[in-house]
Amino acid sequence: MFRVCTLYLTILLSIMGCQSQTLQEHLLEPPQPLTNFALSRNGATAEASQSVPNHRPEEVIDGDTTSETWNEGSGWGSSLEHLRTSDLNKRPYIAVTLAKPVDIRKIVMWTIDSEQYPAPQFGLKDYRIEYWHGTGWGLIPSGDTKDKQYTARDNTKGKRVHEVRQRLIASKIRLVPVSSNDTVRNYQHMAGSRPVYEVDGIARVIELEVWGYAAPEVHTLKQIAQGIPPEAMARPIPAVAQVSREQGEPTIKEIIQGVLDRYELGYDMADLAQVMSCFSETYLSNGRTYQDVETKASQFFEVHHQIDMTLSDIDIHPNIADDTAIVTGGYTLQYSPKANGKVEQTSGKLTLVFANEAETWRIIRAE
Repeated sequence: MFRVCTLYLTILLSIMGCQSQTLQEHLLEPPQPLTNFALSRNGATAEASQSVPNHRPEEVIDGDTTSETWNEGSGWGSSLEHLRTSDLNKRPYIAVTLAKPVDIRKIVMWTIDSEQYPAPQFGLKDYRIEYWHGTGWGLIPSGDTKDKQYTARDNTKGKRVHEVRQRLIASKIRLVPVSSNDTVRNYQHMAGSRPVYEVDGIARVIELEVWGYAAPEVHTLKQIAQGIPPEAMARPIPAVAQVSREQGEPTIKEIIQGVLDRYELGYDMADLAQVMSCFSETYLSNGRTYQDVETKASQFFEVHHQIDMTLSDIDIHPNIADDTAIVTGGYTLQYSPKANGKVEQTSGKLTLVFANEAETWRIIRAE
């Protein structure tokens, strides 16, 4: 595989001539540093199922990781009342919504850890960190613990770094506290067959960080490999396309975006007819025809459910001259095989070519 990729790159570099050195330098440069997208200044927002007084959810996305000012309102806190009867449905949570889908590489949890409130005595002990996959919450694939019900157990550290072990693109993360190191349960009475406890202790989270990269975009190398001139990708919408907006009619971009929305919803609803309505019957790409796409989609819907298709970083570049448009962006597809119900995910980059067929825009090619 390495030799094939190297040969492919060498051919491309030789074709591009004077651009080869710049592209080669770009490909060989070290990875870009990770970004913490869970910051209010980066567009993130936070919400919680409940909070103790003076400890609001937005405190976990303000960039302040110190525990010394807990008594002045730093960090978020919640009661652990779910432990009264071990009712898991009443667990508190704090959720962070990112400004855009993120290729998540690690999540950092800061719990309280100061001279007055050391983590081994007051910090978060057991907890889950989950991501929203479109139809529900799944445990992040961190590999930190063999217990599949928890992200961390018996924690005594003020800072825990959870490396994401699998490909994970998401725009919403939440932390679900289970217990803290100062949790005390004292038996009170029986409620039917269930014991009821008096619970002391608070779940304290100082900061929640989500580190990664913005969802993938199509790069120049991809465009060149497909024979698409870079200048065509940056071409602005011609003035004629703006006339329709002034007349109250949708622009080409808006029409194509509507097709993409229908395509996403078709996958989410496992609606084969809706998905195929986005494709031209003359579709031909890499030897695959309209019928091939229909067969593949039908087979996918037969064996999977809880499907969630998300398109991200979409750029639409119309070409009025020949009534076509190039769409670039990224995709994330999450689903569960009906056989085992385990959530799976795939993601990548895409390039779609649309054509105007009798005033209806459809996909004629996909890469």
